[in-house]
Amino acid sequence: MFLLFFLLWLLLSGGVSLHACLWGLAVSALLTWFCRRVLGYDWRIFCGRPARIWALIRYFAHLVAEMLKAGLMVMKIIYVHPKKITPKLVWFRTSLQTDRHKAMLSDSITLTAGTITVRSRDGRLLVHALDAPLAEGIEDTAFQQQLEKMEGTQWRR
Repeated sequence: MFLLFFLLWLLLSGGVSLHACLWGLAVSALLTWFCRRVLGYDWRIFCGRPARIWALIRYFAHLVAEMLKAGLMVMKIIYVHPKKITPKLVWFRTSLQTDRHKAMLSDSITLTAGTITVRSRDGRLLVHALDAPLAEGIEDTAFQQQLEKMEGTQWRR
């Protein structure tokens, strides 16, 4: 976590100098301490077996691809048929067990253009779709399938 904060500091500082590195080390150490002690963050998710890390990389690569694809679909809907937009609310039940994976699923749905997770309750998600075709197949998305695999025995601590 310290290394991620330090790299972010260097990226945002706009250059590598002794002054920037010293301040970056101090701020990164302070943020790392704060996140672990005060906020109680557990960063063990990034540690462990390579299968765990590889599953996260595949998931986020798929997320980026779906974000780009959904963005193009929303642009098409808006520019080609703006008056034929039919918004839709869809409730669906997720089979995910952990709150972490449910949150990842709802965030992934929200990050893809044209869909927003409105509510999560009792293992069910309420999703608003900009247009009805965007809501098709939301019950069994590839996001949920990948998260179910990640929730399996390889993902448990």
